[in-house]
Amino acid sequence: VRLSGPEPPRPAGAEGSGLPAPPQPSESLDTLLRGRVRLYQSRKGYRTSVDAMVLAWFAHERASTATQVVDLGAGSGLVAITLAKAAPSAAVTLVERQRSLAERARRNLALNGVTADLRLHDLADGVPEGLTDMDLAVSNPPYYRTHGRNLPPDPERRDAHYESTASVEQFCAVAAAMLKPTGVLCMVYPATGAHRLVRAFAAAGLGKMQLMTVHHRDLTGPAVRVLLAGRRGAVDVVSLPRFALHPSDALDHTYCPTLEAFLNRLPRSPTPV
Repeated sequence: VRLSGPEPPRPAGAEGSGLPAPPQPSESLDTLLRGRVRLYQSRKGYRTSVDAMVLAWFAHERASTATQVVDLGAGSGLVAITLAKAAPSAAVTLVERQRSLAERARRNLALNGVTADLRLHDLADGVPEGLTDMDLAVSNPPYYRTHGRNLPPDPERRDAHYESTASVEQFCAVAAAMLKPTGVLCMVYPATGAHRLVRAFAAAGLGKMQLMTVHHRDLTGPAVRVLLAGRRGAVDVVSLPRFALHPSDALDHTYCPTLEAFLNRLPRSPTPV
């Protein structure tokens, strides 16, 4: 993992104990994805959501043989960790602009026994040096524009959820420049912004698209998210079958059979859960 700055000190007693280091006072240490992942997260800043899991599943379904994978705006690392567990032979790179999130992602990679390349980089500055010929790019980008909104006071949370230096259009353009000619970009985005996301993919030259709407439970109700995969080619958007996160007769902690099967195939974290 490449990230400038020294390793954080390991708390006394943690070394050699087989137990993960305790979270910092501002963090929680959470067990996610049916015990497959443990994650340090900020208590008040950026915290992951089900979007990360759904994006990882969607991307793996479309590029399960990818050997070079990059996560743009990687946050605390959950998407990259999940993809690395789903495809252990793939070389995974994380790109994150916020130093606090990049440092937490580094610790989360180690916590889950995942080896990856981690870059501290602002996508507004273009393609990180040397990162080309990717088979798969994924991104759970900041969803919202800042204009006319009451922004969260916490800077980590604000910049994770609201566009700051790079727009979603720039995310798509940088991803397209990093991909092989046959590579694919996969993103998750609010359903209300689907048209903007499709336009951003098309402008980046990734016109051959597959779009899936994600619903909470009722497929007849409004979608909450869209999943979009794009490859190079003329604009052609194929609508995939709608997707429900939860069975109609189950509680929210139970996912649909497709997601449950995906989680069950993932290896468990090497640290006790």
